[in-house]
Amino acid sequence: QAWAAGAVLHFCQAMLGADKIMASDAGHVLAREILSSGIALLLALLERNRKPDWTWFEPVLAYDNCRLPEALICAGLCLGHVDAVRHGIATLEWIVQQQISPAGHFRPVGSDSFGREGDAPQPFDQQPVEIWAVIDAASAAMEATGDTLWIDHACCAYSWFSGNNDRGVVVGDPVTGTCFDGINPRGLNLNQGAESVLAYQLSSWAIQRLLATIETKRQ
Repeated sequence: QAWAAGAVLHFCQAMLGADKIMASDAGHVLAREILSSGIALLLALLERNRKPDWTWFEPVLAYDNCRLPEALICAGLCLGHVDAVRHGIATLEWIVQQQISPAGHFRPVGSDSFGREGDAPQPFDQQPVEIWAVIDAASAAMEATGDTLWIDHACCAYSWFSGNNDRGVVVGDPVTGTCFDGINPRGLNLNQGAESVLAYQLSSWAIQRLLATIETKRQ
């Protein structure tokens, strides 16, 4: 079965919504069906597209990438599907490594990567939504494994907003809560669109929640 660009991501977003429903209503039939179908879909896509140097669900890297392994991890945890969790962690480890620059800072998959089948990630344009996805996925992985290395990945990604990036520019403003639309080959994209602002604010909330959870466990 061929999937149009973006369709897999949309299904994964539905899975993440279903996971939240199941957290409050474990008997919700439709939510359970979405999670079960999503696990089957993602594992089949991974089997079809995986190569020795390509541990991914699709032959291309696109948009909001970390939502795919996040959905697989969350669905696996919810339904007790061990293989789903295991493959979710493996694919998340792979995509995180694709987003670390040689200098060690976070470099999200650029939108120029779209449509480049089997190619390494392109560096630009870098968009705030990718950071939010990494933090949420790292939180899911932390829940699944207990490995605090995922906190390091989340913090590295979040520091992209404050200037730990390819251009050394501040993208998000913690005082005003505003955020630029990302980084392109010339520097900052000075637009401040709603998606970017929300991605920054939700990233900030997600990293604070993750760090607070870890601090509570240490007490």
